[in-house]
Amino acid sequence: LVVLSSTNNDSTNKNTSSSKTMTRGREVIVVFSMQGMGILANSLILTFLLMLTKSKGQQQNDYDDDNNNQQQQGDDDYNNNSYTNQYHNQITLLYIWRIIYAIGLAILIYVLVSRIRHLNESEVWTQDRLRRDEEELERQQQRQQKQGGRLEEGDGNTAGFVPPSIFAQDKKMKEENQHQQQQLMQHEQQQQSESQLLFKHYGIRLFGTSITWLLWDIAFYGNKLFQSTFLLALTGENATLTQISGASAINAFVALLGYYAAALIVDKPTVGRLRLQQTGFVITGTLFLICGFLSEHLSSTTLVIIYLGSSFFGQCGPNCTTFLIPAEVFPTEMRTVCHGISASAGKLGALIASILFTFAKTDNALFLISGYTSFAAAMFTFLTIPDLTTLDLYEIDKQWRMILNGSEYEYDGAAVDPRHLSYLERRKRMNRGVVM
Repeated sequence: LVVLSSTNNDSTNKNTSSSKTMTRGREVIVVFSMQGMGILANSLILTFLLMLTKSKGQQQNDYDDDNNNQQQQGDDDYNNNSYTNQYHNQITLLYIWRIIYAIGLAILIYVLVSRIRHLNESEVWTQDRLRRDEEELERQQQRQQKQGGRLEEGDGNTAGFVPPSIFAQDKKMKEENQHQQQQLMQHEQQQQSESQLLFKHYGIRLFGTSITWLLWDIAFYGNKLFQSTFLLALTGENATLTQISGASAINAFVALLGYYAAALIVDKPTVGRLRLQQTGFVITGTLFLICGFLSEHLSSTTLVIIYLGSSFFGQCGPNCTTFLIPAEVFPTEMRTVCHGISASAGKLGALIASILFTFAKTDNALFLISGYTSFAAAMFTFLTIPDLTTLDLYEIDKQWRMILNGSEYEYDGAAVDPRHLSYLERRKRMNRGVVM
């Protein structure tokens, strides 16, 4: 989210603002592509370690019990295979697992330290925070002036009276406590009011970003559950762990290409976020349904091509856009909250997938569920998601300020242009009698 800096309020920065709008989506997706880079790096490191630690020859079956416990094959799914060329004992695989996690931990620590020391908040967030602080300061000054006027009137009625110091201190403490309680109540009321206004004016978008992320994660993690089927089709039934890991690296590389393809086209007005997400859902859904209905009639090569295609278009589409869109379609002040709600809905989708797919009795059922959820997500994208590819995000903040001030219907800027509204939002404005 920190790379989302659209514009500021100063007219001298219009050119800079326009430039940022033209590359905003690319910057976010390039950062997000580090997810794919990490998956590829993990697969390559795992493949390298497996190659480095493999043992030659066929595993003996007449070892004593201790040796048998240490020299078992690493994956129980392949215990019936011969592994005539290489094998890995269990202890070695355990150390490889620990090395992989140690590398990941080191990277996380580095990222945390770098985030604290070097990364600054975005320009648009900083300016929005300054505007909020200025407005809060003005409200406090107005309250103090009103309270000061009342105190002067009271002093006129009690001229010449000087209370004892102990009563003065007690009175002062009570006034401070009352003032703090009033500020707390006002802050809670303001927060509640802002939340109500957010759901009233951006509820359709929040539902859309949440439900599409949820449905995508059902399909995405369902895809991962039957990934082994495609990897075996690519490597063969008697594949070693090294070969399977290498096939996984190939799939991760194809997916990474999808990230960069999305970054290349997402800011083009002829493509944009909405069309890219819809097209990605439709293509991946079609590929899943083909596998679900025709997998028994397709060759292994065709299945591998379909799977790699789903990996590519899954990234060059919904996996990138479900992250990008919630980072754009809400006001800066509420953006992090809304993005977090959308992301949590995605994790709920992953949980649903892990439970739902355990009841699927065949691989075909897994494919069909993933396909249907992808098409459902494409429908919700059309209904609820606006396309803000060419919109300066400061317009959303400007609209939000007018909403908070009670003059939301007076705003007639670019943020309410039909091009930047979802289908349901356009219908909602038409029902209110607004000419589109």
